[in-house]
Amino acid sequence: MNNTKKMYRANSLVRGWLALNGYVDVHFFPHTRFIKDWHFQGQDFDGIASKGTKLVLFQCKTNCRATKKSLVEYKTLEKKFSIECIWFNLNTKVRPMELEVNNEMPVS
Repeated sequence: MNNTKKMYRANSLVRGWLALNGYVDVHFFPHTRFIKDWHFQGQDFDGIASKGTKLVLFQCKTNCRATKKSLVEYKTLEKKFSIECIWFNLNTKVRPMELEVNNEMPVS
């Protein structure tokens, strides 16, 4: 599976997961990073959504998992700005593909 197909599949699974879990106003950034506010530079967010009155930033990956360091950084951002940060990883090596959320239980 080429990278474009992986990304499309990951985005589809992420969009479905977000919808099932009450997230709305989902927007994926086109191959860019959320750098309009310097506080989030270098965090590599792929999209934005909302849940209730809370802003949600998320990252979708098909080629690596979240490290403990990145998850700690996300938790720091969450507390500092009262937002939610989510890391999604699509495991493309198994069939059906599994979606991991913040390195938790895979969802098929």
